Amino acid sequence: MSGHDQPHDQHGHDGASDEIAYGKVIAVGVVSLAIFAASVVWASVILSHETKKNEQATGATHRPARITEEEIGIVDQVPFATDTRLHRWRAEHNAKLNGYGWIDREKGIVHVPIERAMDAIAGGTLPAGAPK
Repeated sequence: MSGHDQPHDQHGHDGASDEIAYGKVIAVGVVSLAIFAASVVWASVILSHETKKNEQATGATHRPARITEEEIGIVDQVPFATDTRLHRWRAEHNAKLNGYGWIDREKGIVHVPIERAMDAIAGGTLPAGAPK
């Protein structure tokens, strides 16, 4: 006999030592979060102070030089609501497809509206210099 009144499990541990002190665990978590929050606030104060000090020393607000570009490298940074590139691209290409203009003035090559060109080809008319 071992002299203990508590029952033992198969590994020789008594049931009373397996309890978790939830109050201590919660207290450690709350203190950790408070320290993290205070660190974030402190870092924000330091950043704000250093930024103001640099702006006062130079007399200008720092803005990255390429911030107004629509694309930097492969990063597309235009907000969707203000992105007009597709509309501009379509307008440029529609002007070529549906209008008249010079391709090469010296060689006498022009572009005509696509509908007219398709009608001419379907009617058997080939442009000058086209292979037969």
